[in-house]
Amino acid sequence: MTPTSGVAFVSGAAGIGIGQAVARRLVADGYAVVVADIHAARAARVAENIRSDCPGSVVVDACLDIGSRADIPGVVASVVERLGPIRVLVNNAPYNLRQAIFEVDDEVWDRTMEVNLNGPWRLCRDVMPIMRDAGGGVIVNIGSYSPDLGIEGAYAVAKGGISALTRVCAREGGPFGIRAVTVSTGFIRETKWAADHPDMADTEFTRGVVAGHASPREVADTVGFLVSDSAAHITGEIVNISSGAYMRA
Repeated sequence: MTPTSGVAFVSGAAGIGIGQAVARRLVADGYAVVVADIHAARAARVAENIRSDCPGSVVVDACLDIGSRADIPGVVASVVERLGPIRVLVNNAPYNLRQAIFEVDDEVWDRTMEVNLNGPWRLCRDVMPIMRDAGGGVIVNIGSYSPDLGIEGAYAVAKGGISALTRVCAREGGPFGIRAVTVSTGFIRETKWAADHPDMADTEFTRGVVAGHASPREVADTVGFLVSDSAAHITGEIVNISSGAYMRA
């Protein structure tokens, strides 16, 4: 498959869940995809597997700790030099330790903010000028319904900031052809989080009006739509995927 849609950068893409599913969907849609992850060996393995499953595709790996401010500029510059301008940025890499807000220490708070909010902001800061100069692009921030429900402590605070970041990027990027959208997820099955927290699959917070929970593939399909020309006038929005566990007003 020869890339026809440009370059897409996906953080946290080497796990079993949303990031890898998004990477695979964007490859199928004709993008050259960067599988970025803190786990270098796993990122390389996932990129190789996708190339094997999709002959002719362009998939490269990048070792990136999104919570390290020193890593981002070099990784972005390397991608642009190797593949060309980034036209799609998907901020997916998560960090969440389940602690009450009054139990979180400074180290956990800082790491939570660095991975879930500061890192995505830094990627947006570095990538938006590239998108501007290339004629436009799309940012998709993977969010959560946790700030809407007041659950998950520091993680909820960071994800609330992500929705604000989306709106600011949409407002400031719009004149340059840059769109930004948050995909806000509830409990998603077939993820490491779901495997590690099976007790959360049926609670007052995760139980939706539609039976069951969305899969990473369904989230990826939503991302695929949002970055396409079919969503050309969708920006600054929060798209909720929670089976109705949270219904956005």
